[in-house]
Amino acid sequence: MGRLGTVIATTMIFAAAGGASAQCVKQGDELCQNGQTYRCEKTGSELTPIFQNLPCAVNAPARMLTGTWVGSGHQSPAGDAGADWSIAMTIGDDGASIDYPSLGCGGSLSQTSRDETSAEFHESITYGQDKCIDGGDITVRFFKGNLSWTWVGQADGQPYNAIAVLTRQ
Repeated sequence: MGRLGTVIATTMIFAAAGGASAQCVKQGDELCQNGQTYRCEKTGSELTPIFQNLPCAVNAPARMLTGTWVGSGHQSPAGDAGADWSIAMTIGDDGASIDYPSLGCGGSLSQTSRDETSAEFHESITYGQDKCIDGGDITVRFFKGNLSWTWVGQADGQPYNAIAVLTRQ
């Protein structure tokens, strides 16, 4: 490889390593950043995370989402009870439930997907069916200690969506 090729290859290594924010402690360690593997290698006098082009899973606790989360939802378009209402969502290892205390309804959630920081659920309203839309889909994402919460559904051919930021109770 000529001098130009060496400079380009070195630049690419440092550019790829720039995506990893974790610090290397010892040579040979592997880091998982944003779902990608980096290996700690000596580059000059520094230890640098080098991109390996291998997917990885962060060993974050699966229980990151587990708990009771509360907040206020905002719906568009507004329903009969208005645009804002309270939410209490409980996520467990073996199931989940949703309550809308200010609306007087709630039910069970069937998990359709889940990883360390997000999950998707299908909602089945089991009480107060005349006060809430049944069959919506909920997506939650853990971010900075809170849950970003979205809901989409429809009633009588009219699409509805709702958003919220939930905090752990």
